[in-house]
Amino acid sequence: MKKSLLNVLLFTSVTAFGLAACDNKGPAEQAGENVDEAIERVQEQGEQMADDAAEALGMEELGENLDAAADSAMDAAGEQAEEVEQAMDDAAAEAEERLNELMEESNQ
Repeated sequence: MKKSLLNVLLFTSVTAFGLAACDNKGPAEQAGENVDEAIERVQEQGEQMADDAAEALGMEELGENLDAAADSAMDAAGEQAEEVEQAMDDAAAEAEERLNELMEESNQ
């Protein structure tokens, strides 16, 4: 029992000392945080510069124009597909009608 209590006290002391030591930032940790902050600022500035450049070059408007052109092309393709489908239906109906006429002629 005495040995177990001594182990618990030793473990508690080591843990408390370790936690107290974690609160103090060393120079390496502070330097790492400074580097992280600098990288974040550079990334934010880069994103802002890219947005500004895209706006200055009219890239957003160009993108919108491309989207509109793509939509228009898709609509035209859809209309042509419908016309082709109708033409095929008409040709099939005409072929069936002609086949029926030939069948009647052969039966007579």
